[in-house]
Amino acid sequence: MSSLQNKINFTNPRWWVFSRIIAAIFGGYALATSSSILLTQLLAEGVGKYQAMHIGLMLTFLVYACAAMWVFSVASAKRAWFGLLKLNVIFITLTWLLMQFTGVGS
Repeated sequence: MSSLQNKINFTNPRWWVFSRIIAAIFGGYALATSSSILLTQLLAEGVGKYQAMHIGLMLTFLVYACAAMWVFSVASAKRAWFGLLKLNVIFITLTWLLMQFTGVGS
């Protein structure tokens, strides 16, 4: 067992870089998706459902790129993961609240 622990050392900086890469790919994708849905809900009443979806999807590329850059600019990989998770929870909660109060579901 100790030889396995010597081969896999999670305190190695390579694991933290790998964790940031995974956070940038999957966490950034989740953040872009949740922000797109939130923007669609915010804009649906003002500009129409299809135009709001189009604007939300176009801004998704910007959110994804910014999230990927932000993951590599924070001090630690843990802070990157928690930041992405926190923003996703906030966006999903706001989307759910908007859907409850405005009645815009689909």
